[in-house]
Amino acid sequence: MNRTSKRTSFLKGLMGFLLAAVLLTLAVGCTNSTSSKTSEEANKSKSTTLRIGYIGSTKDNIPTGAEGWGLQHKLLQEKLKKIGIENYEFHAFPNGPPLNEAIAAGELDIGILGDTPAIVGRSNGLKTRLINQAAINSNVWLITPKNGVKSLEELKGKTVATQLGSYMYRYLTGVLKEKGLDKDVKIVNMLTSDAEAALKRNDIAAFAFPTNSGPLIKSKGYPVIDQAKDHPELLGSTVTVVTEEFLSKNPDFLTIWNEVREQSLADLLTKPEDFYQFQSEQVGYPVEVMKESLPLNNLKSEALSSEGLKLLDGTKKFLVEGQFAKKDFEIKDWIAK
Repeated sequence: MNRTSKRTSFLKGLMGFLLAAVLLTLAVGCTNSTSSKTSEEANKSKSTTLRIGYIGSTKDNIPTGAEGWGLQHKLLQEKLKKIGIENYEFHAFPNGPPLNEAIAAGELDIGILGDTPAIVGRSNGLKTRLINQAAINSNVWLITPKNGVKSLEELKGKTVATQLGSYMYRYLTGVLKEKGLDKDVKIVNMLTSDAEAALKRNDIAAFAFPTNSGPLIKSKGYPVIDQAKDHPELLGSTVTVVTEEFLSKNPDFLTIWNEVREQSLADLLTKPEDFYQFQSEQVGYPVEVMKESLPLNNLKSEALSSEGLKLLDGTKKFLVEGQFAKKDFEIKDWIAK
């Protein structure tokens, strides 16, 4: 081999060595980084993530009511941390049926929703347990266009709307049946967020609004021709359900959740103006509207009061008899133990 060949061979060998050294350094660096990352992920995985679904959208993406108050003030987080729950996901839904679908798909652990979709879900085989009633005696407001009908009787032959599968739907079907109009009025599905525009255009004769937005629409001059509070058996409630799977893995969760809710309620009752300001900021409605939509006496310290259980049982009976719920069941068997 001549001198030129030897030099070329040497240079190739040197370059190969340097390249190998660089690759080795990078590999070690990546290994250390991956090892560190894996360690962090392993530590994080030790903390359970609580996935909460609720109805409506809020400024801070948390539920409202006593549960939201407890979350806002970190009361719930402090207690749940003791049983390894440190991470939270909050998911807002327009109404109950899609929240039920998320539970069925294994995407949620907790659902805060109307009693009607919660009962229908359980009846249809959804593996949930009832934790509490977040609020009872939820009103529904049947509101018409400003130049619309003046009474329930005048709805005959017309089209009304609400969110199908909701507690407002249960009220609407119930009150129409009570008036003998259930065969003469067409009910169509419509999101609450689209209802005011539909009323303004006279696309519908009336809309059944939930307890939080009914007072707001009324304040804008739209007439109210009926309310659920005039038919106590048709009032709704908001319930909290947990999946059986999550509860079986976290048996202490139930006690902590209800203890914190009771603590949160006791706290907010001492500062109601602050609470309604919190509600107003989260939902974006005036304070006076929030006061009308959620009277404090609708929040019970008991997880399940006798008044609330009676309301739940009446709702279930109505849904089963109307074949909205597939299978009857005992409320007591649904309650988380």
